[in-house]
Amino acid sequence: MSRPASDFSWHLVALAIVIAGLAFLAPLAWRHEGKSAAARSHSARLTLGRSNPNTGVKTEQPAPQLAPIGPLIADQIDLDPSVSETPALPTSKPVSIEEAGPESIDDALNRLEADDVRLSATLTRPVQPLPPLPERVESLRQPAPAPETSPFAIPESAFPPSRGFAIPTALIEQFQSLAQTTPVAKNWAESVIVDVQRLVELPSLADAAIPADLTNLRRLADEARPLAQASGDDQARSRILRAGYALVRRLVIWDMVHGVAVSGELDAAPIVDSHAWHRALGKVDALLHSTGAAANWRKYLLIDRACEEFDSSESSPVDQRQLARDILHRLHSTQLSREQEQFLKTPPFVALDEQLQARASATPDLPALLRAIEQFEHEDTARAGRALAAEFDLLRWSPEAGIRELAEGINAYYRNANIRVALSAELANRMIPAQVPQLEAVDDTILGAWVSGQSQTNTKIHVVLVPDRHRWNVGLEAVGEVASDTTSSKGPATFYQKGWSMFRARKRLTVDRRGVRMFSSEAEANSNTDLHDFETDFDGIPLVSGFIRAIARNQYDSSQPAAKVEVEDKITGRVTSQLDSQVAERSEKTKRDFDARVLKPLRDMNLEPTAVDMETTKERLIARYRLASRDEVSAQTPRPQAPSDSMLSVQVHESALNNFLEQLHLHGRRFELTELHKEVTARFMPGRKAEVPEDLPENVFVTFADEDPIRIDCQDGRVRLTIRLKELAQEGTRNRWTNFTVRAYYAPSADQLDANLYRDGIIELIGDSRPLAIGQRTALTAIFARVLSRNRKLHIINEQIAKAPQLQDQQVTQFVIHDGWMGIALGPKAPGREAAMHPRPELQRE
Repeated sequence: MSRPASDFSWHLVALAIVIAGLAFLAPLAWRHEGKSAAARSHSARLTLGRSNPNTGVKTEQPAPQLAPIGPLIADQIDLDPSVSETPALPTSKPVSIEEAGPESIDDALNRLEADDVRLSATLTRPVQPLPPLPERVESLRQPAPAPETSPFAIPESAFPPSRGFAIPTALIEQFQSLAQTTPVAKNWAESVIVDVQRLVELPSLADAAIPADLTNLRRLADEARPLAQASGDDQARSRILRAGYALVRRLVIWDMVHGVAVSGELDAAPIVDSHAWHRALGKVDALLHSTGAAANWRKYLLIDRACEEFDSSESSPVDQRQLARDILHRLHSTQLSREQEQFLKTPPFVALDEQLQARASATPDLPALLRAIEQFEHEDTARAGRALAAEFDLLRWSPEAGIRELAEGINAYYRNANIRVALSAELANRMIPAQVPQLEAVDDTILGAWVSGQSQTNTKIHVVLVPDRHRWNVGLEAVGEVASDTTSSKGPATFYQKGWSMFRARKRLTVDRRGVRMFSSEAEANSNTDLHDFETDFDGIPLVSGFIRAIARNQYDSSQPAAKVEVEDKITGRVTSQLDSQVAERSEKTKRDFDARVLKPLRDMNLEPTAVDMETTKERLIARYRLASRDEVSAQTPRPQAPSDSMLSVQVHESALNNFLEQLHLHGRRFELTELHKEVTARFMPGRKAEVPEDLPENVFVTFADEDPIRIDCQDGRVRLTIRLKELAQEGTRNRWTNFTVRAYYAPSADQLDANLYRDGIIELIGDSRPLAIGQRTALTAIFARVLSRNRKLHIINEQIAKAPQLQDQQVTQFVIHDGWMGIALGPKAPGREAAMHPRPELQRE
């Protein structure tokens, strides 16, 4: 039952690797043709310098846009806090933190503009202007089907009702623990607790004393950074920074909540105009009929339901508001294609959007929102996550700017990216296979002269990363050297020459949230030719031969400039043509494979994979993704940072795994164990035959609990797997157990490239209503010792990577499991270097 976690984590790594495959694979198909074109040169010269776009050497023209390789994003999130979890390594060279400044190894909390925990730090960067649309747009495809009913039902909070701030139980417990375990932070932590308790005792969110209390808490939050820097201990520094960030994310929300409470925006009533609604709907209907897919669009946008239920006495105002929010979610879905998104931004849909927002709006219950946040922070269950996601959905469509800002704050802090992958340029270049010298025949015509012979071509292919804060920006460069031995004949003369030629071809690709954009290739060519002999048909004829040879040599020399131009044009034309066509072919295949193997399974599970951020530095391609359905939350804690020399690093938050498990819909369902294994395999790996482990017991049936049937927690150096069951029965026996919980722990093992998790310690069995008897515990332990066998490891680095010859000088340099995150990195081997596992768990044995 734990196998889905390992399979899922590897597919997330593939999210970035598959896209990077464009850079790895594209040059291989056109290499041969490019070299052949260069080999046909008998006089060409290549300039090795880079072309300047301002000189007019070659104008870059974007190729037609391909279908998106990734989902779009409607809500920009750039908040990416991170904390160093990597202690000093036993190497002579100090290891700094990935993409951080010199001080960040000691005091990094996040990647905000000010690189600290101040509330004044910028939350979001300006959105980069989108590239212009291509002149020709593909036909609008029909929208994918979507569920007809709303996913939302807001659970009641376990926190006591209050018209003021909810008690931040988890925050207070975190600072109490900090005061007990970290003497250097004791006074600071106690001051924070006192000020937080004073704030939550205020009777109203609009109380006049709130600004002063928030100002004092901001000052204390700003002290986290220097205090952590002075702690002198890796674990203490991490605890202080994480506590500081936990305070910061509360303060941001509290400040906005107070602002809304005193602004009067809660008293503004939305204006619902039935006539305006019908006018907007009529224009949308007319537009949909022109697409040829009106029925599908109406079904996707729930238009028929809206026509029946809006302004109907049979539909309650609450249901009508929820329906409006459901339609708005589909209008602004992050899973729309580029063309669909542009279509839904046309004037008729803009007018419809405005009417829907008026109908979706409701006066927010700010105390209920704060209770939902604190309940999620305290218990981190699927139920609490749904409650918080529902509160966000209530706020995001408000016509009031302050309430929308509050919704975006919740989105930024509680629906942040839960997957991050970074690939180095060195890894990209290592994965390009070594090019084999090519010996080829030459057969061409230059200025009417027939050229024949042979050539040998050597080519090197290189990936260059162009820094870009908003997308992946990749340059492909191919440099070829050609040694040729050719004969050219025209008229009575035949010339024998040896040549040395070079060519350079370049192509740029960008990958952003909207897909892949390919720019036209450009190439340059040059060669040196040494004429070592020539002959004519008149050689040996006295008097005439010398005259004819002089004419032939003169014509040969005079034709060289024109021949040079023609040869260079042939080289650049052939190379750019092949480069463009082969990269387009490879990228389309990669897109299809990526869609089928990764995106489609995730979308089918309603996980809405969303690119939160893509960035290119000189050294790395970085992608941050969110996997969460509309009624789920994602990461809210700082991610661990990888060592600066990492060739590949991945951070996965437990919310990505738990959201995946939630969408398996195991709640209350009954399975035979082997059938359960097959179903899970089929859900994420369609077409793959499920290989059931031999030690998995047969004829054992499980019925999962109605809430949180399987849950994963990443804390204190171990992964905790929790399975809640209504019933377990063994067919053919009288064995039957009801209402109990199973917990197993997995610890990291980092052996060179074979990073994996293995079960550690005992299996915990907990009766939900009463303790299990000794006999029951013994029988269940025997079953789950096989179900969760120690011999079945959860592989994080898959076998293909572990055995890749290009990575044999690499090792696992980090395997961190802490504060909800699992962080893995590959880096150079070094004597005495071990994978950083901080905090390193104390392993238990059965």
